[in-house]
Amino acid sequence: MDDEEKIARGVARGLARHEAARAEANARQLLSGLLILAIVTIGFILLVTYGG
Repeated sequence: MDDEEKIARGVARGLARHEAARAEANARQLLSGLLILAIVTIGFILLVTYGG
């Protein structure tokens, strides 16, 4: 295996690792957004039910 192949494999491995980390961050951001939305929805339901 020559140096170009080693470099190409290293770059591909780095890109794959970066893409996996980005996908994980996006999933975490989506879940936190859904959690906030659920909390706001429950708060609104409680406000309408017991606040008025």
